[in-house]
Amino acid sequence: MIRRIIMLCGILVFGLAACDSGQQTGTNNTGADPVEWDRSPDAVVFRADLEGGGITANFTARSEIPPCTVYGDNRVVWTNDLGAFTSQTLWDRLTDDQVRTFIWQLTINAEFFNYQSDTNVQPPSSDAPVVETLLLRFNGVERKTDAFSGWTYDYYEEVLNLCKSISGTPVLYEPEAAWVSAQAVPYDISAPVIMWDSAAAGLKFADLAASGEPRWIVGGVLPFLWQSIHTSPPYLQFEEDGLYYNVALQVPNITRLSPPAPEG
Repeated sequence: MIRRIIMLCGILVFGLAACDSGQQTGTNNTGADPVEWDRSPDAVVFRADLEGGGITANFTARSEIPPCTVYGDNRVVWTNDLGAFTSQTLWDRLTDDQVRTFIWQLTINAEFFNYQSDTNVQPPSSDAPVVETLLLRFNGVERKTDAFSGWTYDYYEEVLNLCKSISGTPVLYEPEAAWVSAQAVPYDISAPVIMWDSAAAGLKFADLAASGEPRWIVGGVLPFLWQSIHTSPPYLQFEEDGLYYNVALQVPNITRLSPPAPEG
């Protein structure tokens, strides 16, 4: 334990030195505490995620939410897999002490800085593997590690569960606004299909697909789309005027990838 504390102190000193040398950007570090982070709401302080395997290249992956993320404004957002293609998204606003305690737990108990990212030194393969990743940013220092770095088989789950357990008062997340996009696809006999009345909905998927651009929507059909997407397989199709579409929702600072919210 003494060795671990010494190691962490060295990490904190290194982090503060990095801040002093100009490596830190956008961080509100007053120097009053040895653990600080970028306080921007779109800054990722910690993230447990999956990468590779063409995950982000898939259209429907736009709707995906990383398993657990701590943001700079002290929000923690995570997902619970309920089975049968159903997941729920939870969130909470943490105190500074909760965030700092989490970082200390990662760096001391979980020995986070003992691991590195070895994805780039794997043998070439035509099929990029899906790999579990962990990202941590504080004191102007960024550290990313992945499953190729020698983790024990349950290390990722332990850290992920640690992230999910920071909050004591989680609530179910439902977006008030989001970017919606659509892509025309051939009919898939194995896919569940939702009949879509564009006139009643005030949203025409054919127009979205033709433009190739997402549209910002507030309220209205958003709760229905959110629930449908997160309680269905990713190949869910919407039938509109005899044509079929995949639909994706992107929420800034919630889903893995999203344009920023429009100004105003």
